[in-house]
Amino acid sequence: MTLEILLTNDDGIDAVGIRALSDALSREHDVTVVAPKRNQSGVGGARSWWETTVEYAETDAGYAVEGTPADCVAVAEVALGLDPDVVVSGCNHGPNIGAHILGQSGTVGAAMEAAFLGTPAVAVSLYDRGNLPVPPTLDAEDFALAAEAVLDLLDRAEGDDASDGDSGDSVALPFGADVLNVNAPAADDEAASDPTYRITEPARGFDVIEFRPGEEGPEAEDVPEGWEFGERRGEMGMELRDRFWREFLRGDVADDPGSDRLAAVEGEVSVSPLSSSRSVAGDRAGEVVAVGAGTPLRTDGE
Repeated sequence: MTLEILLTNDDGIDAVGIRALSDALSREHDVTVVAPKRNQSGVGGARSWWETTVEYAETDAGYAVEGTPADCVAVAEVALGLDPDVVVSGCNHGPNIGAHILGQSGTVGAAMEAAFLGTPAVAVSLYDRGNLPVPPTLDAEDFALAAEAVLDLLDRAEGDDASDGDSGDSVALPFGADVLNVNAPAADDEAASDPTYRITEPARGFDVIEFRPGEEGPEAEDVPEGWEFGERRGEMGMELRDRFWREFLRGDVADDPGSDRLAAVEGEVSVSPLSSSRSVAGDRAGEVVAVGAGTPLRTDGE
C-alpha cells in the first residue's frame, strides 16, 4: 500500500540523512520533502509566529523553508495544501534519546507538530555507539538500517490499523502512539546485521553544575564520577553539564531495562511510543479538585 509521506528534518534540506531517507522511502511511497533551508538542530518544537515571515522555495531537493522544523510541517499543510498519511522526521545525524532531549530536539519537535495537527509521525535518528557527535562525513549507506526501521514500522501500521490508504487518511501507528521516536545504529554497527527492535521509554537523568565566571570549576566533591572540567569557557554565570552523554559514550548506564539509552548502548533499534498530550491525568481528567493550604488534595465526592 502506497502512503503519502511528508518528510522533514532539523539538519537542513541538504543533509545526508534526509536525502538517504527520501531515496529509501520513495521506492515504496510517495514522498514530499519540506525541510529547513539551514540547520535547525536543537530548536525543539519552536514555531515562527506573527513577528517573523516564513518564506519557502521549491528546489531540486524539495521545498526549502526559512524556518524551524515545526514551521515546515505547518507550511506543508497551510501553504502547500499537503494532506499526508504520515509525517517522517529525520534521519537525524545523532541520537535523540532521553526524556530531557524530547523538548530540545528539532527532529522530535517536527513530529510533535504533526501530531498536534492530527497527523501521526515517526521521528528517526542515527547513533554511533561510542562516537558522539556523529561525524559529518557520513554517507547514505550509513542510514540504511534507520530507513529500514521506518519502512518496517510503516508496514506494521498499514497491516494493523491503517485506513484504506486513500490520500489524506492518516494511518494508525503501532502501539497506539501519536509519535514514534526511533533511534537506530549506523549500518556498519555489528548489531545492524540482525537488529533487535525494542519498545522503550525515554531515559531520565539530568544534572546541573554551576560555574561562576573566572573560576576553575566546582569543588571536587561536587563533581560526579567520570566528569572532567577544565577552566570555564565564556562569561556566563552557569553552564549546564549532565552525565547522560558521558555514560552513554562509556557504555556504562544504570538505566532500567526498557530505556532508550540502554537500548542504544546495546546496539538495538529503540522505538519509543509517545503521546502528544504528555498528560498523566488518565481517567481522572475532568474531576474537580480542592486545593489549598492545609487542605488534603481530593476530588468532589471523596
